[in-house]
Amino acid sequence: MARKNPAVRREEILAATVEEIEATGLRTLRVSDVAARLGLSASLIIYHFETKEALVAAAFDYAGRQDIDRARKLAAGTDSGREVSAGTVSARERLRAVVGWYLPSGSSRSWKIWIDGWSAGLFDEELKSTFAAMDREWKSILARLLEEAIAAGECAAPTSGVHAPTRRAETPTGGTDARATRILAFLDGLAIQMMVNPEAVEAEQLRVWADDFLTHELG
Repeated sequence: MARKNPAVRREEILAATVEEIEATGLRTLRVSDVAARLGLSASLIIYHFETKEALVAAAFDYAGRQDIDRARKLAAGTDSGREVSAGTVSARERLRAVVGWYLPSGSSRSWKIWIDGWSAGLFDEELKSTFAAMDREWKSILARLLEEAIAAGECAAPTSGVHAPTRRAETPTGGTDARATRILAFLDGLAIQMMVNPEAVEAEQLRVWADDFLTHELG
């Protein structure tokens, strides 16, 4: 039997690790359980990743990249693998599509693993760095879409600051980076509420709140 390409093997291991985290949680994750999913030895997994901590960080990066790649396609106006012309889908619509994908009801990835990972990242610098890098990428996607929307007249231009005396109350403050940060923070909070306390926040209500908040941030 031919040996698998190392890159292919690594991807298989990462996918299995994500599945194991989603099924049983990060706290009880064992390298041997990941190996059992693939019919491999635990030593082979350690050969590829050296430590359990490195495996976990790489697995979250792998899962996050998939979601970010999907978000980039939505931001670019790609629909079902088909590129549409630049003027067909407005920046405002594409921004809403990205936000919809980020929500628990829109993403194919369970939010359980992200909440689990964020908690572990408080005590694991490698994992914390992985999440920080993904957070920056999400913000950059949103900020670029906001910039496009402003340029196209679909979104209010940045204001000088919170205390600008002539600012209307409904006008969002700060530049696109600040607005992108607020949008992500709001979505993260809603997602945690929905996952931890589903009786209080239903999926449909979450979408309505997210849409209302985005409308305000767009101005």
